[in-house]
Amino acid sequence: MSLAEKKKTVYLELKTQLLEKKLKLPGLPNIANRVQRAVSQSDYNASDIAKIIQTDIPLSGRLIQVANSPLYQGAVPVEHCQAAIIRLGMKTVKNLVASFSLRRLYTKKSATSRIRVEQLWKHSVKIGAISFTLARITPGFDPERAILAGLIHEIGELLILQFAESNDDLKKDKELLDDFILSYKFKLGALIVKQWRFDQALIDVVLSSEDWFRNPSEKPDYADVIMVSHIQEYRVKNRLPLGVSSFEELPVYEKFPVFKLGDHAFKELMLESKDEIAELQRLLK
Repeated sequence: MSLAEKKKTVYLELKTQLLEKKLKLPGLPNIANRVQRAVSQSDYNASDIAKIIQTDIPLSGRLIQVANSPLYQGAVPVEHCQAAIIRLGMKTVKNLVASFSLRRLYTKKSATSRIRVEQLWKHSVKIGAISFTLARITPGFDPERAILAGLIHEIGELLILQFAESNDDLKKDKELLDDFILSYKFKLGALIVKQWRFDQALIDVVLSSEDWFRNPSEKPDYADVIMVSHIQEYRVKNRLPLGVSSFEELPVYEKFPVFKLGDHAFKELMLESKDEIAELQRLLK
């Protein structure tokens, strides 16, 4: 059986397991769901949101830590959750709670996939941190939403790794697993974020952030932000994405103001922002 035939057979099995609910799509952690709903209601205030978040002591502590970090700190340190919410703002809190709670999906995996799942989380954190920096200097973007986009962009791969724990073909054949991930992570990731009721902009992140020649004449969106963050990672590793002969040929280079100053401007931005990126990685890990 060829690799393509094996891949199709495995996908049909995965699809069957999803339909029969033997394999479940990862769910957005409950605390994130509750905060998302509460923030969307006009009669909820910082005190109400704090009461929800304080039911999760580690998460409450993490928000206070973020509010006191160099990224957001004020003249006086905050000491409780409600003060942290007031400093950060509702929209920022909603995105950060979703981002922090996602970490829980990347734990409790079997020994066979634990290392790979941990590597996937570290990669997602790095992309989210770089995306924050790019979104911060680009008009029209929310930096905390860019973090969330970075953390969900590979969520389809997490589902495949979960499925691979019970599938002998994927478990035994690394080439098949890698090819399967490359072929289906986008489609499966979109199913997950749709289930989470995330909006189209974040669904597009999952579907299109590695579509290197997409929408050449349109304004940048969050998928483009994640793409640029990927480009930075490829640069660090001195590699090019499959099918790309040079970074400068990519349409995304025409979309962001920083690139209009020359490619050196983005390199300087990354150098100047290394402490900010490192701080975000520390907070997210």
